[in-house]
Amino acid sequence: MRLKNCSLHNSSVEISIATLLILEFVLGLLGNVIALWSFTSHLKVWKPYAVYLFNLVIADLMLSVCLPFQITFYLLHKKWELGQTTSCLLTFLLSLSRTGGIAFLTAVALDRYLRVVHPRFKINSFSTQLAKIISALVWLLVVGLVHPSLVAFKIGKNATECYSFYPMENVPFGSTWQEAVFSLQFLLPFSLILFCNIRIIKILQQRLRDQDKQPKLQRSMSLLTLVMILFGICFLPSFLARLVMIILQKSESCQTLQGIFHTCDVTNSLTYFNSVLNPIVYCFSNPVFRYSYRKVFNTIRGRRKDSQPQGFDLKDSCDSG
Repeated sequence: MRLKNCSLHNSSVEISIATLLILEFVLGLLGNVIALWSFTSHLKVWKPYAVYLFNLVIADLMLSVCLPFQITFYLLHKKWELGQTTSCLLTFLLSLSRTGGIAFLTAVALDRYLRVVHPRFKINSFSTQLAKIISALVWLLVVGLVHPSLVAFKIGKNATECYSFYPMENVPFGSTWQEAVFSLQFLLPFSLILFCNIRIIKILQQRLRDQDKQPKLQRSMSLLTLVMILFGICFLPSFLARLVMIILQKSESCQTLQGIFHTCDVTNSLTYFNSVLNPIVYCFSNPVFRYSYRKVFNTIRGRRKDSQPQGFDLKDSCDSG
């Protein structure tokens, strides 16, 4: 429970968060719209890897569409004017898109791991149709995990606010569940992604001893390392901030509560940056998406369009051997 006469609002922090969210919205929407266009217009051959990546783009695009409401929320200094129902729906969609994005990011990592490290496993022969069924099941699982976020949180007598990190003495079930889901969606996927990428790098080092293939190996290793680093940058600060909040939420120090509150708000907004980085990491690693991005930016700059690369097929840059 918050201390009486302890204001947890800070205009500078709220404007800074709104600025960060605007940047995330613009870059995330642009990158994911181009990625979606690449899938619908240029992709000739669909494989399970492409299905999972397509769903990742959908999740990131959904998150980008929700961000203008978050931006308005912070620009109005955390005053919610759209009612309780809209608040619940926004919280649900944000949780759904973020958790879904992490789930399919993990699915992409596991798919690459199996194809590179265990190429003879029968699971690698999954059809595209089966991958679509798996994707649907993943979405159903994600909905089951985040549906308690549809519960509204009332703070004070008349104020209804979207879910935030106000330290509360009596935490409702929906809030407790969200904290558990958030912790799980960081620890488990990060562990899996870390394990899969380290194993892939080791296998590639063993297979690609030919000097002519070393540049390709270096690109693959750089990409995999970048994925792990960026995932940690986006989610680790928020995970640690929530742990500190749980430990210190009953503090009697107004300054401590203010620090916890503002840190949680900033680090939570940073998690949305993952939707901006996903197109850069995964889409720029393939000629299909590099062509699409070059075409868009060259059109904006008034240059002639590039020639379409040969063999327009979405293949993972780590499928070497």
